[in-house]
Amino acid sequence: MIALFDTASESMISWPIATLLVIVGVIGLILGGHLLVEGAVSIAKRLGMSTLMIGLTIVSFGTSAPELALNTIAAMGGETGLAFGNVIGSNIANLALVLGLAAFIAPIPIPKAALRWGGIPWLIVVTGLVILLPWIGNGVDGNPGYARWSGLVLLGLIPVTLFLWKRHGGNSDSEEQEEAEKIGGRSLPWSCLFILGGLALLIAGGRSTEYGAVNLARWMGLSEAVIGLSIVAVATSLPEVVTSMIAARRGVPGLAVGTVIGSNLFNLVLVLGTTTVIAPVAIPAHGGLFDLLVMGGLTVLLLPLAMTGRRITSLEGTLLILAWAAAIVFSIVREMG
Repeated sequence: MIALFDTASESMISWPIATLLVIVGVIGLILGGHLLVEGAVSIAKRLGMSTLMIGLTIVSFGTSAPELALNTIAAMGGETGLAFGNVIGSNIANLALVLGLAAFIAPIPIPKAALRWGGIPWLIVVTGLVILLPWIGNGVDGNPGYARWSGLVLLGLIPVTLFLWKRHGGNSDSEEQEEAEKIGGRSLPWSCLFILGGLALLIAGGRSTEYGAVNLARWMGLSEAVIGLSIVAVATSLPEVVTSMIAARRGVPGLAVGTVIGSNLFNLVLVLGTTTVIAPVAIPAHGGLFDLLVMGGLTVLLLPLAMTGRRITSLEGTLLILAWAAAIVFSIVREMG
């Protein structure tokens, strides 16, 4: 594993091959996420769960698996800048790009359960904690960052999150039950096969994308944090994009909203927590704080957007897409400068 990430081996890979690795990896991530989500949703439907809870739990975990696979590999290789950019960039993409595209297709009604403690308010609390943790204690080598104890704190929030979901989001109303009937189902053996195949593709796709992205960062003169924030973050957010857009078109808004909220929570408590336990993650000196604040601002903005008529309109979706594009362009221009 160490030889895979050393400078000598990276220098042997040209940019066309690195680009091909990223493309192959993205295809693997998309296919793996699609298979995992479809199998998981079929199983969840058989359990009689609401569409919001399906999104919060089964689907969000499945769509966060690319981030988990990629960040675990990146952390083991010492590429913590890529890992940081992937988590923060994925959350920004989920809040702005994913919800924006879904709302652009059709206004997204917000389920009542999403405004309870297990939904948007809890996401705001966890996001605020993630922003504060790097400045508590000695950080990483005396600089702001997530020490291993920070990872343990984040992992410790997983049972709290599951408890809040069970207490505040477990009951489905008549509207959510009607939505659940719109989700197709498969037999149990096929669903399990989809899940296993999806996991295999996610792991392989995560390794290929990460390795190619590290080399592209060197050839383009960009830092790994920016590559993770933009290219890789979008790649690993594609399962959320596809899921939310299909949910919007099929009239299943609870699934779209639950997927975004649950995926962001999993990214912070599970993905970032696991990454930090494997290897401490320093905040990138150039723009790391800015990226955290953008993520925090979009998360807080989600609450008033959801409370204005309890729906995210097409106009608000367009503004979210523009906000995401502006944040990414600014990060790239900042790095190039």
